[in-house]
Amino acid sequence: MAIVLDLHSFTISQALHEIQRTIVANPKCNCIEVIHGYNQGEQLKLFLKDKNNLHNKRVLKTQPVPFNEGRTFIILKI
Repeated sequence: MAIVLDLHSFTISQALHEIQRTIVANPKCNCIEVIHGYNQGEQLKLFLKDKNNLHNKRVLKTQPVPFNEGRTFIILKI
């Protein structure tokens, strides 16, 4: 099961809070697709490059969505 989060115009701390809330609220979720935008979302995109920034043991890895620089996948353990 995958979830899509639109985090346009979120600060990094707001985005982190929303991602953590989503991970906890969805224990059967194996992927979160974060929409951060291409131009204005560059800081969030860079933040998501390092899975350790998310401070959650369920996060296996993060990866950019192929052919869409405004989105990032967060791959989770179930």
